[in-house]
Amino acid sequence: MTSSLAFTFSLAPPRNGEEPLLWSDLVAEHQKALSSALALRILRCPPAWSGSLDELVQNGLATAACEDPFACDPSFPAPSQRLLCDAVIPRFEPTRLWLQVHWLQYEAGQLRDQTPGQWQRLDAVPLQQLCNETCWFYPTEDGHYLASESCRDVRFAPGVLAEAVTQTDPYSYDRGELRLLWSLMADDENLSCVGLTYQRRRIEFPRLTEHPSFNATWTSFRVDGMADPSFQRLSTISTYR
Repeated sequence: MTSSLAFTFSLAPPRNGEEPLLWSDLVAEHQKALSSALALRILRCPPAWSGSLDELVQNGLATAACEDPFACDPSFPAPSQRLLCDAVIPRFEPTRLWLQVHWLQYEAGQLRDQTPGQWQRLDAVPLQQLCNETCWFYPTEDGHYLASESCRDVRFAPGVLAEAVTQTDPYSYDRGELRLLWSLMADDENLSCVGLTYQRRRIEFPRLTEHPSFNATWTSFRVDGMADPSFQRLSTISTYR
């Protein structure tokens, strides 16, 4: 039997004195509250490439599938050298969501159908009341880049710490160790909520199922540390399946 922290979302606070009869009730509530995500990929353009995003789209290389447009060209650097970011970011809505933190006992790999005695709610807090920290998704090194973004309908499992730490004492939890992460997405004017950490460990929400959208948005941009602003959007094109 494993004991650890688990994190779920809800659209309303739990009612005082009432616990759901089954862990599956909390999971269903969580999946209703958190059901979409942004898929973001960022690629470094090959140094010798002098083309444009328009040409890639016209040639069927930058598509709604968001695959690497340069993958089939052996003259360009290996994919591992080009791919800078390949993330699926849950769409957190801090003004609407409550975060619930649980101490959970479960068999390895099993987070469903827990009985009331196998889990305990430690905390419930409006997401917007957590401490905030900033992070940065987009590259800061000078160069030419491509980014693709697409929305996905996703069914998420409860959150777990990416670097698992077994909990032996449920009361060692400290709300002050939670952080809400915010980032500027490219040249957006407002920060976007992109994640959560606890004790500086990332909280992951495993994807059980996902359905990509029928379109994607590609952006070509440059980073130039000597320019103001340093981020320069060159072109943006939406593609469809």
